[in-house]
Amino acid sequence: MKKRNLFVIALLLAAVALASATPKYNWKLASVLPDSHPVHQALVFFADELAKKSNGDIKLTLFPAGQLGQEKDYIEAIKIGSLEFAKVSSGPVGQYAPTFQVISLPLIWRNLAHQHKVLQGVVGKRLMADLDKAGYKGLAFMDAGFRSITATKPIYSPSDLKGLKIRVMQSKPLIDTVNALGGNAVPMGQSEVYSALQTKVIDGWENNEPTVLSFNMQEVAKYYSYTRHSSIPDFLMMNKRLFDGLPKNIQAMVEQTAIEAMEKHNKLWGEMIDKTIADLKAKGMVFNEVRDVTEFQKAVGGVWKEFESIVGKDLIDAVVNTK
Repeated sequence: MKKRNLFVIALLLAAVALASATPKYNWKLASVLPDSHPVHQALVFFADELAKKSNGDIKLTLFPAGQLGQEKDYIEAIKIGSLEFAKVSSGPVGQYAPTFQVISLPLIWRNLAHQHKVLQGVVGKRLMADLDKAGYKGLAFMDAGFRSITATKPIYSPSDLKGLKIRVMQSKPLIDTVNALGGNAVPMGQSEVYSALQTKVIDGWENNEPTVLSFNMQEVAKYYSYTRHSSIPDFLMMNKRLFDGLPKNIQAMVEQTAIEAMEKHNKLWGEMIDKTIADLKAKGMVFNEVRDVTEFQKAVGGVWKEFESIVGKDLIDAVVNTK
């Protein structure tokens, strides 16, 4: 009898231990970026910190490198609740919350310090509120540097882009920007770009240096021309119904940890740029500055005007006038 009682007690203890080890919240986070990218390192930090702060109640499983599809798929999955979290570019978010498109306007950012001040200030709060109305919970903006043209030939002036097919994200400001500069914008998912360049379906794409290196694009498009035509931060978002249904302490934990992940990422980003450029040069990438940036500014002037009726001239002015 004693043996049986001891066996029952052991089973009960094992059940209690198993129950305590089972997370209360089991969530997924998707990203198109590979695990070598600094954004992914920040997402690992986000997941680890949530697990630590919640004493194991939160388990966030990461799916990098486009395992769950493309960014458009993530945004739609977040809306219907089949995905809890995603790291996406701010660019495609503008399809769902129109004011977000102000972020993607060409040459609107003076530098990353200007962007930080805007997006972590009053304008950023307004954009988050607009996204909330669209049915999403925004958590944090993460640096993605400045986007420039990577192509099979160097770009020195807008005339060099004439007739070139340039891949862009599904973002109207980006599409309009590349077209205004003389190229032919081709919206395409990130995972398709390498083979499209390899098979000459496109002639180039536009992105930042770490993303070029992460996807080894220097193998299929060796010229990196510093057009710096836009700077579109990455964005961490989650399902709004999920967030609204969480206890207040868990909501606060998620929000605060997202800010900490953003700060960690922005620091990592700044530290790795010089090394990334050196690595790309060692792999054969050729860098060049454009001859006259005012040519590019003149070419895209109409894009701002076009978007005044979409995002509001007051919002554009608020971004530009932030010192």
